[in-house]
Amino acid sequence: MKRSRIKVSQIVITLIYPMAFFCFLSLYQPLDSWTIPIAVLILFSLLWENLTYLLISNLLTWVVAIPLWLVIMKPQEEQTFAIFTASLPFIILLYIGCVLIPEMLIVSAKNVIIKEFKRRNTTK
Repeated sequence: MKRSRIKVSQIVITLIYPMAFFCFLSLYQPLDSWTIPIAVLILFSLLWENLTYLLISNLLTWVVAIPLWLVIMKPQEEQTFAIFTASLPFIILLYIGCVLIPEMLIVSAKNVIIKEFKRRNTTK
């Protein structure tokens, strides 16, 4: 596959991830299991080539999805909106610890493994 095609697909995935995350946040049913969100997080992390795409995608998630969710939730119930905005600092810290850092570790580990694999194949 051409290098430019891979780059385009990674950019498209980087842009799709915030929309998928927004859809996940918009679900009104509680999750029975965290298996599917964890699997999606790992799969999306494996698709990123470098940490820059990962950080751009996560930034887009916060810039686009969270304000949209607030706009949708505000007319429904004022108390829910107030609780969410009051909890936002804790949510951000939890997001960094449970989502962003594991994603960064997965991308970094994948890059190290690929680099080692390429190094071993070029020395033969």
